[in-house]
Amino acid sequence: MASKAEAMAPEERSLRVVEKVNVGEEETASNKWEEFHKVLRRHRGERILIILIGYPDPDCIASALAHRFLAEQFDIDTTLLCFHEVSHQENRAMVKQLGIDLQVYHERFDLQPYSASAFVDTQKIHNPISDKLAGKALLSFVDHHRSLGDVAAEFVDIREEAASSSAIYTEYLRAQFPNGLNPKQTDQVRLATALMHGMRSDTMAWLEASRLEFEAASYLWPCIDQSLLKKISAQSIAPAVMDMIQKALESKQVFDNFIFTDVGFVRGEHRDGIPQAAEFLLRREGTDTVLVFGIIDGKRVDGSIRTRSDSVNPDSFLKKAFGLDEESHIYYGGGNIKDKGGFQIPLGLLAQSSDRETLYQMAREVVRQKFLQAIGWSEQNNRTPRQKSLLDGKADGCEASKNSSGR
Repeated sequence: MASKAEAMAPEERSLRVVEKVNVGEEETASNKWEEFHKVLRRHRGERILIILIGYPDPDCIASALAHRFLAEQFDIDTTLLCFHEVSHQENRAMVKQLGIDLQVYHERFDLQPYSASAFVDTQKIHNPISDKLAGKALLSFVDHHRSLGDVAAEFVDIREEAASSSAIYTEYLRAQFPNGLNPKQTDQVRLATALMHGMRSDTMAWLEASRLEFEAASYLWPCIDQSLLKKISAQSIAPAVMDMIQKALESKQVFDNFIFTDVGFVRGEHRDGIPQAAEFLLRREGTDTVLVFGIIDGKRVDGSIRTRSDSVNPDSFLKKAFGLDEESHIYYGGGNIKDKGGFQIPLGLLAQSSDRETLYQMAREVVRQKFLQAIGWSEQNNRTPRQKSLLDGKADGCEASKNSSGR
């Protein structure tokens, strides 16, 4: 008779199966760096812009730093350019503690010296200076979100299987510096720390990490400043953001497993409190999708969606709900296909209204109606089509049961 240990062996072995890395994937990664290497070499000695779209988050910032570091190996001078102030407390701490030089665009910014632009953690080419970049080379697009189609750049690396752009850039570093980064070089320690934080931030503290993130973390680990990483990651919530979460709780409306709410008027520097409020409300039992919006600086509606639903695609949900600008033909909202997205709708002439309460009520009702239409909620019946179908089915079943018992 087999011993207990022998009987358990097959089961134990099955629990320890590790999926092997596909050789083809390794070759593809190597080829990508070789391709990127050639592009950077072609622009040796030039000045380029590294553009950060939207509100800079850790993954985007860290990817920009890595791009700068790699470009320096080819004597390329770079400027990290964004169009919004960093507002999230962790992101501000990251920029401050790591000494990151982020330039916020203004009308006096001189674009003339730059020959090319590179985009990190995005595929959105449209930005406030798109027209001024016309004629300059599009050097690269590196991103991990769902592919939006062909991108006309000299180098493109879009990997939906990756959970962060930081992991992709770390792969380039591994190819260029196979022996690892130098822990005695301050700039390399800061870079490794930034990339580690970028991956942590974009993977829900590693819960949604892919193989690429874990391989990247193993490579970066000898060079990171753990105390600094902990300091950046453990920032307290700002009082203004706490007030926004309270406002979101007080204003929430629950529609089955959806929550709709707002945080009222918000100053631009506190805008990142909107997604934080959405993430907090998503923790409510029985909730799988949350939409939160606010009016930023009295000029635009800015909102976020967070979901853990298997059936809600944030990108298509927001595009369906809010549509696109008829002049620019750019969607007001969008996101990834899994768990998050955002939208921005300019108030235009309405922003000049002195009646803030009326402006707020009008904006809230418009966004609310768009949201209810997107989830298919019938206010008349107080249920979604799915609920109605289920309830009607139960009613039919009850009626059938009555008839059956009557016979």
